[in-house]
Amino acid sequence: MMTKSCKVRLSIELKPHSKIWLQRGNEYAFGGGIAEILGTIHKTGSIKKAALLLGESYRYVWGRIQKTEEVMGIKLIETTVGGQDKARSALTDFAFRILNPYMRFEANIQKQINSAYRKMMKEINKAKGEKGK
Repeated sequence: MMTKSCKVRLSIELKPHSKIWLQRGNEYAFGGGIAEILGTIHKTGSIKKAALLLGESYRYVWGRIQKTEEVMGIKLIETTVGGQDKARSALTDFAFRILNPYMRFEANIQKQINSAYRKMMKEINKAKGEKGK
């Protein structure tokens, strides 16, 4: 028989996790990681500053951008070398167009997952002592 403390412990210890991404063919094209990179570049105007804020190397961040551009077949970042302007990197029009809708899509999926999880937990907790039914 399930006790109340078991019910509480289950709901605290178990949490749903998922990763959502878009693929082109069998290759990763776009997901939360690249969206976070693009959003940080937009805020800072710099790949280098974005990498620092994200706790990643410049090489890693630039490599992720290049790989995503290659798979998607479209530029995501425009860069300017030199000059006085501190904002040397900017999102392309396409990057702007995909970023916010993707973030809303991901948030919507997470809400659906959390709702399904709550339903599952209610079913588990409702079934106290109903073995084999």
